[in-house]
Amino acid sequence: MSLQDQARAILMVNDRGGYTLPTDGLYPFQWNWDASVTALGWMTFDQKRAWEELRWLFKGQWRGGPNDGFVAQINFHAESDTYFPGPDEWGTDGAIGTQGIGTRTSSISQPPLHATMVRWMWMRACKASSSTDEQDLAKKEVMELLPRLVAHHRWWYRARDPKNTGLVVNIHPWETGMDNSPAWDEPLRHVPETTRPYARRDLGHVDASMRPPKSFYDRVVYLMDFNRAQGFDPEKILRTCPYQVNDIGIISILQRGSVDLIALCEEFGLVTEAREMAQRVQLTRASVNALWSPVWHQYVSRNAITGQLLDVPTSAGLLGAYAGFDGDVGSTIRHWLAETPYGLPSTRSTYVGFEPLRYWRGPVWQHINMLISVGLQDQGHNIEALEIRRRSEQLFSVAGFHEYYDPLSGKGLGGKTFSWTAATYLHWIADWKKK
Repeated sequence: MSLQDQARAILMVNDRGGYTLPTDGLYPFQWNWDASVTALGWMTFDQKRAWEELRWLFKGQWRGGPNDGFVAQINFHAESDTYFPGPDEWGTDGAIGTQGIGTRTSSISQPPLHATMVRWMWMRACKASSSTDEQDLAKKEVMELLPRLVAHHRWWYRARDPKNTGLVVNIHPWETGMDNSPAWDEPLRHVPETTRPYARRDLGHVDASMRPPKSFYDRVVYLMDFNRAQGFDPEKILRTCPYQVNDIGIISILQRGSVDLIALCEEFGLVTEAREMAQRVQLTRASVNALWSPVWHQYVSRNAITGQLLDVPTSAGLLGAYAGFDGDVGSTIRHWLAETPYGLPSTRSTYVGFEPLRYWRGPVWQHINMLISVGLQDQGHNIEALEIRRRSEQLFSVAGFHEYYDPLSGKGLGGKTFSWTAATYLHWIADWKKK
């Protein structure tokens, strides 16, 4: 079976009738940024199903109140006991019930890839090779999604940057999508460890050497409980939350998403919304240089409580080109590529905290490599962009469709038959090879 056929089969086996699991057992629900990438994969061979993925994701969008427009990290569309923390742990039922949302969700968000993915899907549907029916369907779907996308971006700017600094704050490592990145080690030291009992489920699916340790879980559970204790009120959370970070990953993805949202709004006649987003984009562009590291020659994150840079070289800091920021990371990426044979790791291999097997502390994540490659191409670094894609294709061929990979050996790690990895191949590699 070809890699393309294998990738399609993975999406179909993880399909749950409208939403796609990242992989069965380990992740039995619908995840926020996974769904956006997965929709790209569906779009290459089943456009109707691709749009359905996003419709199901936005079923969980909160409406009204201080969290109007919020899209959660997890939608709990069905029951499962194979994952911790489940919906009861997050305690959001009361908040959701007051806003007419039937879908149970977690209480934190994830990097907002949606607007960019929707624009890419719309561009694909508008190609000359697409049928009139596909174009009509895409137009209808985009028109329905646009107000929801605008509301979500407004939530980020309103709830996570109330002082209009241009740099949004995240309040939980899981919200970054890069859960146990070494960039969070310093701010997490100021978070108490929970003393209440809980039972992890991940270690029943994946070897402990590939997952975050207990000390990390003790702190993220504390933050989850803290969020609930504040009634999920953004103002109360930002007043006293012990973990507040200007994550360069979220900032970059939100910036690119807002740029693409402006283009969609202009194309579909939402002039006021386009102007509003343009103001936010300009504010972030003017502020982001505060996150440039002269040590690593790339962007890094910052402790929003102390104002100190979290001077750790992660792949999130290489997304500046994808965001359209001015800092040129081309030469930095060339150095990264010289150090590891299988693409860009999640933490630079020369950094003291690099761990090639452990989740976001070193392994390669293919969707991040795709975003970085797209950004490099936008910035004119075509040789580096193509080299990242070539190495990613090699990794797919060597190891298949795992959650993440050892950047030194190419071994597949974490969950198997992983949806967004398969989707990344379909959108970024298989389609490119046809051209």
